[in-house]
Amino acid sequence: MKYSVVSVSFLNALPLVEWFATAGGRVDVSRALPSRLGAMLADGRADVALLPVAEIFRGAGGGMFPGTGIACRGAVDSVKLFHSGDPGGLTRVLVDRGSRTSTALLRILLQDRFGIRPDFSEVEPRPGWRPAPGEGILVIGDRCFEYEKDLRENGETAVSGLDLGGAWLEMTGLPFVFAVWAAAPGLRDRVGDAGIEELKDQLIRARDYGLANLQAIADREAAAGRLGRGGEASPEALGYYFKRSLRYVIGEEELAGLRRFHELCIQHGVAPSGASPSFL
Repeated sequence: MKYSVVSVSFLNALPLVEWFATAGGRVDVSRALPSRLGAMLADGRADVALLPVAEIFRGAGGGMFPGTGIACRGAVDSVKLFHSGDPGGLTRVLVDRGSRTSTALLRILLQDRFGIRPDFSEVEPRPGWRPAPGEGILVIGDRCFEYEKDLRENGETAVSGLDLGGAWLEMTGLPFVFAVWAAAPGLRDRVGDAGIEELKDQLIRARDYGLANLQAIADREAAAGRLGRGGEASPEALGYYFKRSLRYVIGEEELAGLRRFHELCIQHGVAPSGASPSFL
């Protein structure tokens, strides 16, 4: 049996799926925006997806696979709120329509750290946009690097970027988990315990292969013109992003951050109290 695995379509997921292209295993990998993954699990287009944790809190998926995902401890460098002036004075925030977890995190940070509840609108952020007075723009993933490159090349100094990973660490002292591998509802019934164990093993093998080859992946992507930390297309910028900005092992400290985020999502009405994330 072939398993269908869907990853997010961002640079940050490459170390988690690189191995599948070389292993010749029983996993077919495709990519999609984070906001589409829950529906792909629900309607049977995917067996496993790298699901934003905010979707899991809302009941998406049929359980999490342990040990691997996308997290940070401090600045994540690719999830930022761009603004001019005091972020505590924002009345309107434009959020990347591909985001789920980052949008939920931003709502919590703005209310708990700055005491504000601005209006949120979904958009597709593009380089060249500048926040109006009292306005913020949330940009995530590869677009964040493109946005920073445009700011630098145009000598823009009035716009600042609030790194959400760094802001979370300052507020809680914990890592932040953005996404974890999750199963489709009813997957165990279809593939059995042996199939679940096989998928667990495959996902951990893929993670470990990626961790062992982070700089090689960074070198290749930089040569292809991909942008890394700070909007720089260099092996150093991409290597820093993979090795320092991101964490791919979900251990006890990351799980503590995940549980704290879940609690805050419930408190802020971002997630229902009835759905509790659980591991397969």
